Amino acid sequence: MSQSIRLAAGSGPTFGVDDLACAAATHLGCWEDEGLSVSWTPALGGIAAMKKILAGEVDAAYGGLGPVLHLRAGGEPLRIVASMARALAQNLVVQPKFDKVNQLRGASWAVDGMGALSHHMARCILAALSIDEADIDWRVAGPPPERIAQLLSGEVDVSLIRVEEALSLTMDDSNDLKMLLGFAELKKLVAVQPHGVLATTAGYIDAEPEAVQKLARGIIVASRRLYDHFDDFLKTYEHYVSVKLPAAEIEAIWAQERASDGFAVNGELTPAHWDRQIASFQSLNPDLPALARGDVIDSRFVVNALKDLGTRPGPDQGPAA
Repeated sequence: MSQSIRLAAGSGPTFGVDDLACAAATHLGCWEDEGLSVSWTPALGGIAAMKKILAGEVDAAYGGLGPVLHLRAGGEPLRIVASMARALAQNLVVQPKFDKVNQLRGASWAVDGMGALSHHMARCILAALSIDEADIDWRVAGPPPERIAQLLSGEVDVSLIRVEEALSLTMDDSNDLKMLLGFAELKKLVAVQPHGVLATTAGYIDAEPEAVQKLARGIIVASRRLYDHFDDFLKTYEHYVSVKLPAAEIEAIWAQERASDGFAVNGELTPAHWDRQIASFQSLNPDLPALARGDVIDSRFVVNALKDLGTRPGPDQGPAA
């Protein structure tokens, strides 16, 4: 008999390359094969997704690691049970007047929410560029479609946009937006990038450990299928991602994700990775109570999944946290 679970989608009603593992786990039947029946509830950003868990509207959610760490530092009983990626597949898109990164000082910057994934990554970029956050005019715009609309209308100067959306925008002759920093450049600039995670509460873990185990196992299988097979990546992309691109461009994105180890083929809960993530988060949020890895990571389900599935070569092949 199938076991039901309610998931909130931090990206709202759309999926992108950043969240494709969750889309694949659904579309390719990875969770269904585990005996898990998933229903989705859109949420406008990772903070909203996590708050839906805390309100009891859903059982678990995916969203950026930043909102989970922020709420956990505030005492909320959230736990990360698996990573669905290892970095962000995004580009920095700007108005045509921007030619150099030092021009970002004073810019209006659209984010999905304060503390959410796009804001977290933006803060990492500014820290790497030694630009004071107070010199940025932050604009809360919502998920990617809303941020893109504000870029196109000229309401904002800058936003982090998913790679496929950025590519579509900059290929479109009807606008003059451009990429100031591409995926590879951002990877060099910000080595420790926030990314998507699956999270739930300690209470749900205690009450429904079997469902959480199926959730973790299914997302790992989905990540492996995306890494291994371009056809699975393309099939999922074409079904869920609203941005239409030629197959050759989609394949280039897939190759880029593989080359950068973006897929969490072992669930990415390794201690070294998460120590760096928590240290980065705390450097950006020194006023929040400090977190230890064990305060927020529950690795049991990834560990158990890897016992059955085996560990794949890659940067997340070490022991889970």
